[in-house]
Amino acid sequence: MSSQYVSIVLMRRLYHSPYLRKTCSATCSRHCAPLEFLPASPCPELLLTNSAPSDVQLNEIHSFIGSAKAKISVLGDQIAQAQRTLDRLDSQRTELEDLVESHCGVVSTIRRLPGDILGEIFSQYLDASDSRSHSPKALSHLVGVCARWRAIALASPLLWRHIRPITRDVISHELSELQEISLQLQRSASVALSIHLDETTSSRVVDLLLTESSRWQNLNLIWNPSYKHITASKVEFPILEKLILEFNLPEDIAFLFESLPAMVDLTINSIQALIPSIPDIIWAQLRICRLTNCCMADFLPVLALFSAGTRVCLEGFFEGEKQLTSVHTLVSDLSLRCNDDEAMYNLLGALTAPCLQRFRIAGRFSIPPIAAFFDRSSCALTHLGIVCGAYSDHLSGLLTLLRLPHASNIVDLDVRVHLLSDFDTEKLTDALARGIVPNLRMLALRHLEGSYGAVANVLEMHANRRPIFQSLWLNRFGRYSQDTLQALKSGGLEVVIFD
Repeated sequence: MSSQYVSIVLMRRLYHSPYLRKTCSATCSRHCAPLEFLPASPCPELLLTNSAPSDVQLNEIHSFIGSAKAKISVLGDQIAQAQRTLDRLDSQRTELEDLVESHCGVVSTIRRLPGDILGEIFSQYLDASDSRSHSPKALSHLVGVCARWRAIALASPLLWRHIRPITRDVISHELSELQEISLQLQRSASVALSIHLDETTSSRVVDLLLTESSRWQNLNLIWNPSYKHITASKVEFPILEKLILEFNLPEDIAFLFESLPAMVDLTINSIQALIPSIPDIIWAQLRICRLTNCCMADFLPVLALFSAGTRVCLEGFFEGEKQLTSVHTLVSDLSLRCNDDEAMYNLLGALTAPCLQRFRIAGRFSIPPIAAFFDRSSCALTHLGIVCGAYSDHLSGLLTLLRLPHASNIVDLDVRVHLLSDFDTEKLTDALARGIVPNLRMLALRHLEGSYGAVANVLEMHANRRPIFQSLWLNRFGRYSQDTLQALKSGGLEVVIFD
């Protein structure tokens, strides 16, 4: 072994030696703990050199090592005892924390709530959750919490009004599901039902639910050809208000509309892009209608049948081979979403809507046809939503649109121009600050970049229009700092962050 290596080893030992640290010349009460318990070395001078010990020193060192090891053993026993004490104290603390937590539960406010309020909380929770949470299995978890919750749940028919059968692959499972749904129907008493049926629901389950068709209020139906036997049953749905329908062939479901005196909310998703034959009186009584993937030539005549005040949403529509005719509609709320700019252009050119108050448009479109539609309709808008890409003409077109007389009554403006630059944002907010859309109360800027100029313009707009302009909505993914938000809020403006 080389002398250099030995020297390195000895230097490392010296570095970690308590005797070397003990000779620190500074006042080191901060970093050098007192070491009085250490025995005195029989040969401290040898620790600082490479000299060999004498025979006498060798015996003294061996005796010293043996004595030190004995003390180490004693310290080990003391550490073990201290560890056992620490473990015992830690266990006692954990038990005491559990005891405190259990008693905190006893004094919890929810235990003191009246049963009717607790039942309403259960109902609100289930309504806010996914519809699958209303399955018998999910509700069984609710009633299994405690005896009081079970009693409240069983005495609350509204908790059992949502029925969504679960797919069964085995006959025995289907029988079990029939029993569960039968029990749910019993517990729902006489309250109105919300039913969800898809292509996997067995006909036996449908037959069971149809025995309570007089209580169906909401129906989400994905049509299954096996449901055809329903047409022969002459089933009536006297209180059905809301229907969400997805189907292949319109003739399959035409029977549903023979007697729907209470329906006011209809959603149709036509896989084959066809609208079923529905009596005019049904279209006229609707207050909300959503049509998806439908041909323009099919739904344009329908728009003329809606009553004043109806809200209509058209998505994914397309042009067919039929010639389009102009349509006068009384709808007050119209939402259009389509990525076919030609279809959007032709639809806007065919419509006249003098009662229109709320208008939203998204997809591929240009601004001039919208302005022409407003001029032709002579409508007084109160709510306008624009969702479009970052095309150079959209911002200038939007500003032109907002300067029209039809926009003077707008109180709610929602602008979603994707990838809007800081310059464009400042240009838009500057125009708003200088007086266009004078009655604006709420502004939603989905892509406000948070530039200093835009923030200053919004603050100026708020100051000039107080107390009319009250609320600014910003999307969560915008590039604005906390300082920006604080500057907006400190001016008295309500700032809402949304997804």
